[in-house]
Order: sequence, then C-alpha cells, then structure tokens
Amino acid sequence: MKVIFLKDAPKGKRGEIKEVADGYARNFLLPKGLALPATPSAIKAAKVLSDEKAESQARQREELGRIAQELEGKELHFKAKAGAKGRLHGAITTASIADELSRLTGFEFDKKKVELEGPLHHVGSYDVMINLGTGTEAKIKVVIEEETTQDD
Repeated sequence: MKVIFLKDAPKGKRGEIKEVADGYARNFLLPKGLALPATPSAIKAAKVLSDEKAESQARQREELGRIAQELEGKELHFKAKAGAKGRLHGAITTASIADELSRLTGFEFDKKKVELEGPLHHVGSYDVMINLGTGTEAKIKVVIEEETTQDD
C-alpha cells in the first residue's frame, strides 16, 4: 500500500511517499494518524506542502546567513567584579552571552546556540562561536573587564 507520512515514523519521514506492507499501514500507521493512503489528491497536497516547506527553509537559511554576517567579528563587553589575579566573583555564562546578543540584535538567541566549554571565570578576551543551526556559525569576541568602583 502506498502511503504519505504525516509524521516521522520508524519506516519513513514526514512528507515522504512510500510503499509499505498493507498490514503495517492498516494496523499501525493509519490508526495512529502517522500516514494517509496515497490518493492522487493527497499526493498533490503533499507536493504543495513539500514545496512550501522547502521555500520556508530557504528563507530561514537566508535570514540566518544575514544574522551570521551581522554577528561576525562583533565584540561583547561585560563588566564584572573581580578579585585577585583577575578571577571573577561569579561567571559569564552562555545565558548571559545569549541575553546580551538578543539585546543588541533584536533576534532571540537561545543559550544552547552559544558554544562555550564552560563558564568564563577570568578577566580577558575570549573567542566564542555562535551556532545558528543548519551549518551557519558566527565568531564573536567576548571581552570581560574588571568593574571599577569609584569612592566618593
């Protein structure tokens, strides 16, 4: 039986049109809403959906490329209290870097997109990769400076 997968299933991905065993389709895929029988009208609808999805992904890749170009080489400056030998009281984390990027660009960044081996605990300059997905990355510089307190 020829079916169109509506959701990812063990033997097919969403949007695929595949020939599967009749029993598998009747007893598993169709009752669970994972697939529809591949009628000519359903195939046409799946094609339209597939084309729209491809177009949407192309637009998204273009937007991510634009954001990556905008971010490339950007410097983020953080001021933090530091003790002896430049060790921070606290740390600069992926969440604080993502929040600062979101504030500067207006594009919402998830902390999971910021690639750090661990929190930054020392004053200094660090190169940080931002992974925007679909192979799009940008390299930024994070500069941590010691917060100076002024006595009146």
